[in-house]
Amino acid sequence: MDRPTDLPLAPYRALDLTEGGYNWCGKVLADLGADVIKVEPRQGSPTRFRGPFYKAQPHPDGGLFWRAYCLNKRSITLDLEEPEGRELFKRLVATSDFVLESFTPGYLDGLGLGYSGLSRINPGIILTSMTPFGQRGPHARYKATDIVAWSMGGMQYVTGDPDRPPVRVTVPQAELHAGAQGTIGSMIALWHRHNTGLGQQVDVSTQVAVIWTLMHATPFPPLHRENVERWGAHHKGDSFMIRAVFPCKDGYVSATLWEGATLKALIRWMDEEGVTPELLKGRGDDDWDMTGFTSRGEEGTEEFLAIEKQVSDFFANKTKAQLYERSISHRMLLAPCGTQEDVSESIQLKARGFWLRLPNPGPDGSMAYPGSYIKLSETPIAFRRPPPGIGEHNEEIYKELGLNIDEPALSAPRARDWFVRQTDATQRSMMGPTKWEAWQDGQVEFNDFIHLDKNPVWGDAQAHLSIALNRTENDRLRPVGVGAGHGVAEGVPAREAG
Repeated sequence: MDRPTDLPLAPYRALDLTEGGYNWCGKVLADLGADVIKVEPRQGSPTRFRGPFYKAQPHPDGGLFWRAYCLNKRSITLDLEEPEGRELFKRLVATSDFVLESFTPGYLDGLGLGYSGLSRINPGIILTSMTPFGQRGPHARYKATDIVAWSMGGMQYVTGDPDRPPVRVTVPQAELHAGAQGTIGSMIALWHRHNTGLGQQVDVSTQVAVIWTLMHATPFPPLHRENVERWGAHHKGDSFMIRAVFPCKDGYVSATLWEGATLKALIRWMDEEGVTPELLKGRGDDDWDMTGFTSRGEEGTEEFLAIEKQVSDFFANKTKAQLYERSISHRMLLAPCGTQEDVSESIQLKARGFWLRLPNPGPDGSMAYPGSYIKLSETPIAFRRPPPGIGEHNEEIYKELGLNIDEPALSAPRARDWFVRQTDATQRSMMGPTKWEAWQDGQVEFNDFIHLDKNPVWGDAQAHLSIALNRTENDRLRPVGVGAGHGVAEGVPAREAG
């Protein structure tokens, strides 16, 4: 493999066993030049089947989440639950610097691949473990979706309107925060290794990662003897709520009305258009000090809320662009609430060259993806390789290890090729003689509980044997991870999951 030599992490290798948003950790290492090898089961990483999909067509290479977070990685396929797969993985560990994983705590230890086992193979190895609740404690073996992580981390309680129940962030984010912490922890461990020669385990809790997004909310109970509550589109003043998000003609804007200069600039604009309400005329500079309103109790509150209503009515007749342009020219604290379309068309992001165009998984064109999150003047992040296909780099990586790709001890190369090479006798042994005869004659219907129709291995079997396939969704069996370490029923300790 031609590896970059001018990137910060070019000398290093990481084995990426993570799923979901934890892939962000390996993505950052890969972008910085590390050789990140995505280690997938034979049927492919379950993250491949996380939507949305290109043209809304589920496909192992068409998941946009996969394509965004597995860019610049390579891929091999092996089965950690088979002895041959574990031996191959150990050979990879001997040549690697990082192992990134998101299995249920204890799963890798049960395979002899926990930190103690890996460090005997390679004393400098850094094992970065990213899980919902960390490696220890009463919740350590619990699973968690994004909404569980936000709830248990406290962020959900402070999100939403005060007169309604808590709400979640629309797009799953918790695992991404944990992935970012995994990257930082990996870099700290690497620095420790430079000084001592020894690796270590980095233990990342998604719950803790969410807590760190709360900013000033966590000190409130010990310092003020109260919780931070949901304020929705408002800021909490000393004695009343102050609106911070206002509807306008084509969306919403955020504005800071308790800052006097902004209110005065707004009134001048109203004067220009001849729409200044009587309530706002004839006020001096001192009349916009918030303490002047709060010190007058209920009367001051009612007056400020009346002013807020006049401003809100004025905004309702303006577009986001009109309000934003005026805020720049007249120095008002105001900004448009950008939609995804607004963000994609941002002239600032375009000037930074933020968007990255990747070829689509088919023959037609390309699509924009989020690009460099940081700018490095001497070692810029670059698009070096597209997201990998299942086991795309098996032969390449096996040869780097000095292995013969045809050795039977090697776990499956590319999934599709692996199945094609299987004999009818092997297929028959998997099904039993009765089902085999019925299947061969096209008399069997299969209920697909585990995404078989998206799996290249079974796709070839279906085509070869002309079976009828019924697609059946089942949350309990939907694969959300690899092997026994993933896919446990949400909120249930792994040892109790059926």
